[in-house]
Parts: sequence; C-alpha cells; structure tokens
Amino acid sequence: MKNGKIGAVLIVDDEAIIRGMLEIELESKYIVYSAENAAQAFEILSQHHVDLVISDINMPGMKGYELLRKVKESYPNIKTALITAYNIDDYVRMAKANDISNIIPKSTPFNFDEFNSIVHNLVTEQIFGLPRYLLPDHELIKEYDIAESSQINDVEEEILALITKFHKPQPFVQILLEELITNAVYHAPVLENGLEKYRKHSDVRLDDSEIVHLVLGRDGEKYGVSVLDTSGKLTKEQVLYRMDRHIHGEGLLDEDGRGLHMSRMYSDRLIINIKKNAMTEAIFLNYLNEKYKGFKPLYINEV
Repeated sequence: MKNGKIGAVLIVDDEAIIRGMLEIELESKYIVYSAENAAQAFEILSQHHVDLVISDINMPGMKGYELLRKVKESYPNIKTALITAYNIDDYVRMAKANDISNIIPKSTPFNFDEFNSIVHNLVTEQIFGLPRYLLPDHELIKEYDIAESSQINDVEEEILALITKFHKPQPFVQILLEELITNAVYHAPVLENGLEKYRKHSDVRLDDSEIVHLVLGRDGEKYGVSVLDTSGKLTKEQVLYRMDRHIHGEGLLDEDGRGLHMSRMYSDRLIINIKKNAMTEAIFLNYLNEKYKGFKPLYINEV
C-alpha cells in the first residue's frame, strides 16, 4: 500500500462523533474513508480501493448488515465487520444469515487496543497466534504440546496454577480449558470419510500431525490461552450455526457446539481462527479488572 499505509478502511456510521473518533484512531496506519450511510459508502467503494468496511448495525435507511451483505456481493474480496453498542448475542442469527463473522462492541470506555488489533488482523489476514491479541508489553508464559490424552489434566492444572500467580482463582477457567482442549484432541482429527477419528474420553495418542499446541500469555490488562489444532475441520458457517442454536436455546440436546458456546459464555473474549483444512485456533481472553467487561463480541476469522 502506498504512503507506507497498511491498507484502506471504510467506516460507515450515522453518528459523526463515532466516525471521527475511529478515523482519528486509524489514520496514522491506514487510508481511511468515512460515510454516514450506505449510499455514500457505495459511492466511495466505486471510486477507491478498500480492504475493510466497518459499519454500525442500526442506521437510518439500509441497516449495517444489509450494507455488508451487498458489499460482499459486489466486492467479494473486501473484509467486513459490524460495530454496535447493543447486545451482540441479539444479532448472531442475523450474522449467520448475512455471512457476518466479526461484530465489534462499542464499549464504554471504548477499547481502542482491541479495535486496532481486530482491524490489523482483518486487513492483513494475519490472524493466528496469541501475541496478535495482546498488547506490546505482553509475556508468553508457557507453551505446551499435547500428544496424548493423558496429558490433558496435568496441562490444565499447571495453567490454572500459573494464572493464579497473577489473578484471583476463577473456577470457570477450568471449564474453558477442558472444553477447548478436549475439542481439539477428540473432535479435530477426522478420518478420510469425515468421521471423527477418536472417541471422546478414550485413551488417545495423537499422530505427529495431530499434536495440539497451547500457549499461555498475558499483558498489563488481560491474560489469554491459545489452543491450536492442525485439522482446519471447522468452518465459519459451522461456528455461526452452532453459536446461534445455543444462544437461542435450540441446541441444548446438540452433540456439537456446546463447547464453543460455553467457552464464549465463560470468557471475556473468544476468538476462532480458521485456515480451511489446515488449522483451527481458539483463543480466550480474560481481563484482570472490570474495565472492558460487558457485551461479548463475535470474532470468527477464516482465511
């Protein structure tokens, strides 16, 4: 990108204050365009190269999700994200119907570090790795490779012990670890016919190509854990479908999706990164204080 900019971002919001705030935040690294409605947005898109469109959900005239659907139809290579001050769970079904997988919260105070991280990752498609979601002062505390199911309990207990050295004990973190690790060990590896290779809770020794990689890290405001498997079995559509069913209470008896739903429910941030048929990464982040608690975002990235 010319002038040393990373890429070009279009911000669409009917509130001038929000547009201006986000434009100022991004303009040092990106070419930034702004529009107050869909008509202005499409005029800009017809005249300029844009890598990412970020739109408010509720605007007069065409709603944000309608705008992004039409953007994808006309410009399939452009990345998209919604932004809203409302409960994002109320929009997951809409997101599924319109192929939208990133909804950013307008928190109070606004989380500029998170916003910058999400924008950078979407524009560059550099989505994998816990450090991309931590601040520059971050520390990677420990990494693990799980090759056998017998390692799971020991790894979970060690991670919990390490977390309690800098944060008060949180019982739900064990649920997070259990769900994400067992999903990666038992559900990610599949046979050629697409069926799962291993039976849950059985004694398993993974092939070298199936080893699950974990990273525990922290920065000045939060800690996180990344769980990476090398299957790439999940798709964005599957994640949205499962989250939608569980959020609306329709998936209580489903065998699939419970772990993702619980992980999102018990973490401050759940990020799902997918490279089709290559790898899947689940990252959970928890803040050390209440500053950025609130409505949970939707972050599902697929490259």
